[in-house]
Amino acid sequence: MPRPIKKGACHTCRRRKLKCGHELPSCQQCSKSGRYCDRSEKPTQFIQHQELPDPDSPRRALTDQKIARLFHSYTSEISQWYDLSDSTGAFGILVPSIALDEPLLFCAIIALSAMHVCKTSANSFRKLAEFYHHRCVQRLIELDQGDELITRGVALAATCLLRSYEILDGDIDPNMHLRGAYSMAPLHDVLSGNLQPGLPGAGFWNYLREDITFSLFEKCPLKMDLTATPLLVNHHSAQSYLNSITLILGKIINTTFGCDVTNSEWSSSVEMLSQWRAACPERIQPFSREQAQSGTINLFPAVWFLQPCHAATMHYYLVALTIICVYASPQNLEDLGKLDLVGIEVESKDQLLEAFAVEICGIAFTTKIPSVLVNAFGPIAYCARFINAEPARQELARQLLTCKSSIGWPVERLINDLKSFWGAEKTN
Repeated sequence: MPRPIKKGACHTCRRRKLKCGHELPSCQQCSKSGRYCDRSEKPTQFIQHQELPDPDSPRRALTDQKIARLFHSYTSEISQWYDLSDSTGAFGILVPSIALDEPLLFCAIIALSAMHVCKTSANSFRKLAEFYHHRCVQRLIELDQGDELITRGVALAATCLLRSYEILDGDIDPNMHLRGAYSMAPLHDVLSGNLQPGLPGAGFWNYLREDITFSLFEKCPLKMDLTATPLLVNHHSAQSYLNSITLILGKIINTTFGCDVTNSEWSSSVEMLSQWRAACPERIQPFSREQAQSGTINLFPAVWFLQPCHAATMHYYLVALTIICVYASPQNLEDLGKLDLVGIEVESKDQLLEAFAVEICGIAFTTKIPSVLVNAFGPIAYCARFINAEPARQELARQLLTCKSSIGWPVERLINDLKSFWGAEKTN
């Protein structure tokens, strides 16, 4: 007779008839076994559509031209979102190569591509997107500890793609797959300092960036405990500077969000950020910049970079500066002078926060590259709250809506959250 399962058990334990401890972000059963921990609010319904190509045979499914176009859409466009911080292009080269013979990854690619099409051009692709999404989640739940798909980082890569699917969908808990993947072994190998090359490493950095995005939206600590994760010392590529500041930003978020920050912790964050900035090469700086001009259509500065990863690097640096400024005590404000404030000279803390936010928006809307824009939504969600000028607020909302038409991201929630914050600020 199967053991009774308490209300609130994860769906992975339910399907396996195991006792779930309800721990978050992943239950102890899934953590011990390295399984995907399905914590969605509703159990995944594994639907069947006989008229859709069989996802268990990727190469056969790709003979269907609709599926082939979706696969191409991923390789030519969407994969760039994930290779922003990876000089080897693992998500653009390795992931689709593996997916040709691995249904788990293939389902994730088709699900994401179909949902992207659904949100940008053809809503008729929703049924196909949901079908492949369900099949991918089913395969994730069935994985056992030691499965090569987990150890090779394939499952983690699939989870990163499903995370974007959730965000595009808008009707699914956008945190579900972040929680589900937390128990996967490669993630914890990297957290302990074993920075693996290839797919496990690429999956880790994407997971961390997605975790940061969620934290910036919700103003909460990461799911990842980065305490024991060493900072990157050797920077072998432009992308490695982005990974380095990503890790620093994650540590700063965990030190500040939801915590009482001590002077020592604040000073350590400043020192960590200062050392990183001092090590950055000149090529990461913008090669051209034009100031914003009030009273004109140029309400945000034009900031040009050599590479997309440089723009994302500066985004995260500015977010880190913003958080440090927000949590600075009056006596610590003078210590901000130890940091490179990217040429911003203002007289008050509020003006500094607004200047950081305007710079972040300027970088995003000058670049207009999908990978940079996708990565910018978290920084904008947290920092744009400090924009005080009404024309700039309106321009930000307009620019975000323009982004939706090309990327498919549900920016309405971001806009509404900002408007709610600005409205509450007026009433106080």
